[in-house]
Amino acid sequence: MEKAFAYICAAQDAAPRLLRRYCHKVYELGYVPICPKLSLPQYLSEDVPEEQRAMSQISQQLLRRCRMLVVCGGEITAAMAGEIGAAEKLKLICTTLDGLAKIKEQNE
Repeated sequence: MEKAFAYICAAQDAAPRLLRRYCHKVYELGYVPICPKLSLPQYLSEDVPEEQRAMSQISQQLLRRCRMLVVCGGEITAAMAGEIGAAEKLKLICTTLDGLAKIKEQNE
């Protein structure tokens, strides 16, 4: 069975270990986590303006390939609100990590 891609939406300053935890939880719930905030800094630097723009463009491309956006964390930052708005324009499912877990529980 093919699994749907789920875009991980989290605060820019979220620690990598926290992002990995979010990704693992989404994986456990049956989705393929896509987390640009975790993967892109591995080879692009936010300190270089050109690379920062590339990070934004790549993140947008990844979002377009996902079926849903999963909001992770306690607060929604301005950048996260922008990602949520983009997902809504693309008519993607937008949910929280807790909401995704509740959906999974109801379907079991």
